[in-house]
Amino acid sequence: MNASGKSSLRAGVLAAGRGERLRTQSSHPKPLVKVGSQTLIEHVLNSMSDAGASEVVVIINEDSIAVRDHVAALKWPFALRWIVETTPTSMHSFLRLVETLAVDGDKGPFLLSTVDIVAGAQTYSRFVAEARQHEQAAVTLALTLPGDDEKPLLVRTAPGDSRIVAIGEAATPSDYATAGVYSVRASILREAEAARREGVDALRTFLGRLLDRGYYLTGIPIAQSIDVDRPGDIRAAEEFLQTRAV
Repeated sequence: MNASGKSSLRAGVLAAGRGERLRTQSSHPKPLVKVGSQTLIEHVLNSMSDAGASEVVVIINEDSIAVRDHVAALKWPFALRWIVETTPTSMHSFLRLVETLAVDGDKGPFLLSTVDIVAGAQTYSRFVAEARQHEQAAVTLALTLPGDDEKPLLVRTAPGDSRIVAIGEAATPSDYATAGVYSVRASILREAEAARREGVDALRTFLGRLLDRGYYLTGIPIAQSIDVDRPGDIRAAEEFLQTRAV
């Protein structure tokens, strides 16, 4: 709890990926690709600010120091920390963020987001508010329509319930896919060492592992968002923001 009596929110941004598909459009690291007047990382950090984040940890790879310099030159209403580490997979970045946020014994839930999500106003704050109602959930995933993503991570929930019952191929067919935004509790770290030792090499595999091992996962549909992964997604995200500004 903070001084105002409200629950504090600690958050993390996954920005350590290479973003190879956007390299044909921009020589900048993916987090610094511009959508409208802001870079991708600014969009996400502003969304986290709207959600009431008091602290944000950003993980970047060792080739993306320019990202830290760009963000540090701006003013933010939260404490900002950095992890500079070239991780082998998104799962490793995800776990490093959770470990850092939980290092002082904080059990969460923490708000985590990939860096390439462009969402409408209040999307993150509404997600956080609803996720906090799921006190038993180790992970709550923001859900969206699968769209035209080449490899959507499909999710199926129980009929009339938010409890996730299948992830990945086991969820086929499904009307939902993960949206890249998560509410995560530190309890998942009990699986971190074993997952690394067993060679789990992707975040989607780790989430499926949690489900298989009996962890309680929930899913919350959110308002439309755009995953900026390819050059064509930049224009789609800009058009999306324009419709929200009308």
